[in-house]
Amino acid sequence: MKYNSIRVKLWSAIILTILCILFMSMVFQTSFLSSFYYDEKVKEVVEDARDIARALGRNEYSFNVPYIDAIRNVNDVIVVTDSSGRITYITGSLEYKQGWFFGLKYLGSILNGELIQDENKMLRNLDCLIIGVPINRTKISLWDAKQKQLYEHYIEGKELQEVIGAVYIVTPLEPLEITTQAIRIQFLYIFLGAVIIASIIALFLSHSFTEPLIKINNAAKEIAKGNYDTKIHLKSSNEIITLGETINNLAKQLSRVEQIRREFIANVSHELRTPLSYLKGYTEILIDGLVDSESDREKYLNIILEESERLEKMVDEILHLSQIEAGSIQLKLSSFSVDAVIKRTIDKILPLAVKKDISIKYSKIDDDLLLCLADENRIKQILINLLANAVKHSYNHSNILVSSYRLNDRIYVCVRDNGEGISEEDLPFIWDRFYTAGKSKDKSSEGIGLGLSIIKSIINAHGCDITVNSVKGEGTEFCFWLPSYNES
Repeated sequence: MKYNSIRVKLWSAIILTILCILFMSMVFQTSFLSSFYYDEKVKEVVEDARDIARALGRNEYSFNVPYIDAIRNVNDVIVVTDSSGRITYITGSLEYKQGWFFGLKYLGSILNGELIQDENKMLRNLDCLIIGVPINRTKISLWDAKQKQLYEHYIEGKELQEVIGAVYIVTPLEPLEITTQAIRIQFLYIFLGAVIIASIIALFLSHSFTEPLIKINNAAKEIAKGNYDTKIHLKSSNEIITLGETINNLAKQLSRVEQIRREFIANVSHELRTPLSYLKGYTEILIDGLVDSESDREKYLNIILEESERLEKMVDEILHLSQIEAGSIQLKLSSFSVDAVIKRTIDKILPLAVKKDISIKYSKIDDDLLLCLADENRIKQILINLLANAVKHSYNHSNILVSSYRLNDRIYVCVRDNGEGISEEDLPFIWDRFYTAGKSKDKSSEGIGLGLSIIKSIINAHGCDITVNSVKGEGTEFCFWLPSYNES
């Protein structure tokens, strides 16, 4: 397996993404877990200390009942001092005794009614958290229930309270560190397990995603070699299946284009060979002086002229289409009457129609001049090609209908004939250059399949479009639109 293959890259990307997420999660947990647990620990200890101080301030607490030991951890130390800092009660520690002084550095803050929060190593040289709260007692006597209710209401007022001591709770931080370390180890196992599972999933996903792409790539290589019979059969997501069908359709279209190209080369070779052979043959006759009469000489010269014009027309069509597709031809936009151009074009094509006893009728809904903004000479060229094609492919003694009308900001022009029509098989390819529909048609008919391609290129160069509707044996209708001209 190549290291720069799409499968390896996709697998690596999935693994890297999962690893980054797990790593960030682990860092976040381990970085903020200690802070979170520490804050929760502080809240818990402060609440317990205040409960004890509140009970002591109301003379509602008896140290004979193991109340303190019931609400605190076994390793905690609870110290109660008077207002001078002398220990009046202590539990959980043998290093301090009743009657000793404790927390003298906090005494000033305690007497001011402030909360104490600090860290030290007073318990067996371990990191510990110490919380101290003042014990407040009211300055007035409570004689009855009513006075007690008033006391409860105003107990928070400093003017009614005095600090008689302090309650300190010292709790070791070692359990917190142990918990954090346990979570780190747990995350390490989760991390390793997730890497293994993610590797398996990523390998499966990369295989399922890349296998169709590899098939498509191989098929594209075969198509590039000219093997247009290549087919792709995929079982994957809808998008991949659609891509495979697109490649299959591309191969089919390229096969058709290749066939058209070969036929074009054959047709062009044939079309060029015929007039060239005429030119060469009749020129040799004239040079060798084999002409019996002046009328024969004039006849041969006319043939040479006609074949020369035919060659010139073929070359002009090829060059014209190449220039349009290359974008080297600039449109000369101007406002003109489509109605007038249609009438002049009909008059020009009418002699061709008369030879086949075909009538050309023009239908227009109203007296609108149908002013449009386009290149007038190019539009004339389009109309001449469409009408000439209509005459060529119409049955004798039939009709050709030309219609035009305005719809919103567009002017539509349609040319309909009653002729041989275009088969459904040929219809999608009539705009392809060098394509000649109807392989069974008379081989003597001129043209190498560039006319419709030129028409569509000119229409598209105007930013417009042309459509076709045809029924085999009944006729064909071409319709195109141009932007209408508005003086404002």
